[in-house]
Amino acid sequence: MEFVGKTRYEMATKIINEVFWKKYEPTIVEGKPWHSNLNSFLVKEWHELQGGEGADYQFTREEEELLAEDAMQILLDKLNVEGDEFEECQEEVNWDNFDDLIGYYACQLKRSR
Repeated sequence: MEFVGKTRYEMATKIINEVFWKKYEPTIVEGKPWHSNLNSFLVKEWHELQGGEGADYQFTREEEELLAEDAMQILLDKLNVEGDEFEECQEEVNWDNFDDLIGYYACQLKRSR
């Protein structure tokens, strides 16, 4: 069964709203740029997950990439980060860590069903 667009987008929304945001929001430091807050969280969360149980990946590489792209856009919308602002600061964020976390959270959600 293919992991199609609508299902993937719904899962990305669920990951951002029900897992990622709940962990991320308490770490936001007011007055600090969005990219600094986000990168600090990504690095810390990624390191914490490295010591834990590995994810049981259940998606193809392409599905994971598309899921991470959807999740990134949902997160940027939630943070009110638009095109130019994103372009100026995108290299300040470790997006590889973001992709890994989204994949890990997706597996957790799928397992909990």
